[in-house]
This record gives sequence, structure tokens and C-alpha cells, in this order.
Amino acid sequence: MEFEEETLLDSDNNKVEIQLRDIAKKVLRYYFEQTIFFNLQQSSNPLKPPVLVTIAKKLIGDYQGYSGNVKPVKWFRSNIESVCEKEYQKAVNAIVTALKTDVSYRFLRVEGIEVEGVYQYAKKADSLFMDIANLRVLKENSLLVFDAINYRWTQMLENFNTSPRLSKKVRIIDEDQIRRKPLGKFSSYIKTENPSCECFLCGRSIDSETPAIDHVIPWSYLYSDDLWNLVFAHQSCNSSKSNVIPSEEMIQRLEARNKRLCVLMEQQGKLDKHVSELQMAIDHNLVRKFWVSCQG
Repeated sequence: MEFEEETLLDSDNNKVEIQLRDIAKKVLRYYFEQTIFFNLQQSSNPLKPPVLVTIAKKLIGDYQGYSGNVKPVKWFRSNIESVCEKEYQKAVNAIVTALKTDVSYRFLRVEGIEVEGVYQYAKKADSLFMDIANLRVLKENSLLVFDAINYRWTQMLENFNTSPRLSKKVRIIDEDQIRRKPLGKFSSYIKTENPSCECFLCGRSIDSETPAIDHVIPWSYLYSDDLWNLVFAHQSCNSSKSNVIPSEEMIQRLEARNKRLCVLMEQQGKLDKHVSELQMAIDHNLVRKFWVSCQG
């Protein structure tokens, strides 16, 4: 978190004033991205999510309504501050209220023990204050701090979620963009079992376009490109599906497809790593295990 020290110095020149509104903007971006991509449960009671998550979900709904885009999108690509400016400002204000009411002062106690010297905060104030020396140490060790925070955050999320690769999902929010690899190399494998290029999602033939390669279980849940989870689809079907978890019927069809594909691969003598992973997925029932995990 970057601050202009020369404009935020307290009168004694030993402390930096940090506005809760600046913190709220960072918090909103973090919860927006984590929620729009992963929608992880963050409390033991699914009927009573944390206030910050509720605020983020409301803003996501507003953004998707205004933009007409239901696909997960990184914050800086969403242009959300312009797309729904009033709703964004309301969300920031709501988070400031939450920080004042039930967050900022709590972080000064760890496991019931008062923590001194980290920062100073008077309950319901608009700002907190940090010693310049402490802030500089924090910046110098920011990578270690991020890793430690992400580790503890992952541990907490594991109490409420069975979604795979939680640590990677937490870490990805700190990256500027989510990098995805081209899937063209899988086309010949998929075509072995589906030579007529029928869309896995709608069942119709894909005639006038290059088939899209779709992750049946959304990529954002797995963070992996695996033959056992890839199928042909119309470009439009692939786009409209978005980040929706597949149905039981779709999972059954994928499991059956994988068995047929594996047999054909073996008959043709194709025994590379992708086919080995396909066989392993069948042997260990990975499709169903990951599907169940993604539902929490």
C-alpha cells in the first residue's frame, strides 16, 4: 500500500496518518476480486457472511448489471469506478463504516493480547497513525509480510471451504493479471473422440467457426488445464457459460467421454503425459472429486 509520506506526516513528523478511506479502497478491490473469481465462503455460517463480503457482492451485482458482463474480471480491467460510480462510492463508504465499527481497533489485539507499537487508532476515528520507522520496515519486508498474510488467510479459508488450490487462489489476487495458456494443443486429443466437433454444452455441431475449448469445471476453480476437463464448445456457448459450476448430468457425460477418449488414445498408441493424466483422472475419480470440492 503506497502513501505519500510528505503529505501525511503528523505534526510531530514522527508518524504517518493513513486515512481509513484509502484502506477501504484497497480492501474493496481485494474482496471484489476474490469474490468475483472464487466466491469462497469466509465464515462458519453461510447464511451470515462477513460484512465486507456482502458489500463486495452487492458491488459485483451492480457492476454486472450496468456492464452486462457476467464474466469474472480483474479490478483494473473492470473500470468499475466509472461504470457504476455511485455504487462504488457507496461501497467504499460502507467499508469505512465497517473499519471504524468492527475492524481497525480489533487488529490491535492478537489472541486477546494488546499489541503495542504497530499503529495507533482511536475508535471511530477517520484515520490511524503509524510510526514512520515502522512503516518503512513494513515496506522493506513487504514480500515476507504478503506471504505470511496469505498463508494465514489460506489457513482460515480451509476451515470453511473444500475448494482445490486455495493457496493459489489467494495468491493470484496479488498479481496484476491472471495468466492463462493457449489450449490449442489439446484440440487433436479432443477431436479423436469428437471428430464431428459437437458442442459439449448444447449438443449441436460446430460448423462455421473454430471450436472453443471449454473447461467443464471452470478454470478459476482448478487453475489447471487438464485433458480430462476440456471439451469442444461453440464460442457463444463457452462465453455464456461463464464461471458456472456444471450440473450432475454434465459431469456424468464428461466422465463417460473421458473413458471413451482414453480407450481411443490407447488404441492409437498415444501414451504421452496428457493421456497418462487422463487415465489417472479416471482411476482416481478426479472429475467427481473436484466437482464436489468446487461446490464447497
